Amino acid sequence: MKKYINFILALSLSGTALAQETIYPAPAYKGLLFIKNATVHVGNGQVLTNTTIQVNNGKIEKIGTQIPIPVDDVKVFDATGKHVYPGLILSNTTIGLREISSQVRGSNDYRELGDFNPNVKSIVAYNTDSRIINTLRSNGILLANIAPQGSFLAGTSSTVQFDAWTWEDAAYKNNTAMHFFMPSLLARTRGGFGGGQPGDSDPVKAAMERIEKLKV
Repeated sequence: MKKYINFILALSLSGTALAQETIYPAPAYKGLLFIKNATVHVGNGQVLTNTTIQVNNGKIEKIGTQIPIPVDDVKVFDATGKHVYPGLILSNTTIGLREISSQVRGSNDYRELGDFNPNVKSIVAYNTDSRIINTLRSNGILLANIAPQGSFLAGTSSTVQFDAWTWEDAAYKNNTAMHFFMPSLLARTRGGFGGGQPGDSDPVKAAMERIEKLKV
């Protein structure tokens, strides 16, 4: 289920983790929720101390030092000595498409064969069970723009939220961009006994010809 991820905050907890625990997707929280006595990093450089955050049905309603907290039917987190900051976003990554640079083809699904793949959609290959996701979530990274790699026209990226069971649940915004990789404009030298002389073809001309073909 898609949640209001833009408004979810990450608590930076002190202590050293000796082993990574499995972090399961959380159900949507309905009703009032308060985080009190927090050091709040707004995101624009401003820092608020001893601050209370009021959240209603997943959306932040108020932030301040004089917010009254009801005594009944609300969940309250005491964040004394802790820092609260907006969830971070990875802007261009293969998280969920590539598992720790593995050489096993079945765990790498971030590129396709050939140079022209505008039909590729990274979201359908996204793996919510990636072991890297738990580490990112525990460090305050909540969303990522997953992008295909490697080919001339690689396909489309999508933005996912890490609190999800399936790629359908993870999809926060589909088809965010088409990814194009600029051909090299540098002349490649020839090996062997040729003394490393540049090749005969003009790399700039060749690159521009490839780009022009995209317009057809």
